[in-house]
Amino acid sequence: MSIQLPPYRPVQHRSGLKVMGAAFHALLMRELQTRFGGYRLGYLWAPLEVLFQILIFLVIFGAIRERLVPGMNFSLFLVAGMVPFRMFQKMATRALGAVEGNRGLLIYRAIRHIDVIIARSFLELIIYFFTFILLLAGLSFFGIFPSLGNLHIVIFCWITLFLFGFGTALIMMVVGHYGGEISKVITIFFTILYFTSGVIFPLLIVPEPYFSYLLYNPLVHNLELIKHSLAPNYPSYYIDIGYFLEWTIGINFLGLLMYKAVEKDLIRSK
Repeated sequence: MSIQLPPYRPVQHRSGLKVMGAAFHALLMRELQTRFGGYRLGYLWAPLEVLFQILIFLVIFGAIRERLVPGMNFSLFLVAGMVPFRMFQKMATRALGAVEGNRGLLIYRAIRHIDVIIARSFLELIIYFFTFILLLAGLSFFGIFPSLGNLHIVIFCWITLFLFGFGTALIMMVVGHYGGEISKVITIFFTILYFTSGVIFPLLIVPEPYFSYLLYNPLVHNLELIKHSLAPNYPSYYIDIGYFLEWTIGINFLGLLMYKAVEKDLIRSK
């Protein structure tokens, strides 16, 4: 009695783009599960987390909140500054543990360390841009309407801030892998950055010469342009988005340079 073998089917080789897409999808699904799998509220936790922070600041500043920000509602001011900054902060700080947290996937040759940063950064962009839209819609429900005439500028600011965060995340990945105790200092640095980027208070209340010093912070110019775009009466004479774009190019160049310098060592450590 002869045994009939199954018909021969040649192995189909996938193109590089399909392999990259599959790797990106796997990383994205892993990040979603890691980020929200343990919470009962699931994907709603990100907007709720930001909303709780905004409510806390509204309670703290209380009656003076209407006089605190010239030409802009204070609730809109907090949403316009806090949500984009949180995206940038999460992109950078979560990159510190990118190598250690994805060793299980990094054993596959198709997945590189930069793919992890791309997936994590893209996820933060989606989460916080959705949070941004959701909170702006919530403010409109309560009669606080952002200006819609400069939405293209708002989207431009989000895209460039994402690119700035991506370059920072590449640097943080290398620092997190080799830095040891330095990684703990990074958290303190981002706390300082939070209070010096005009996220929770308008820069105009800061007296000179400290006001001029704060303008050296590139994040200030991006976040302030978002606020001015949503509320045209908000002062904008000191904004220099070109300065921020120069920093974006420089930090991405530095991030890619650092990554390429250690890539072979990172591959050997898989």
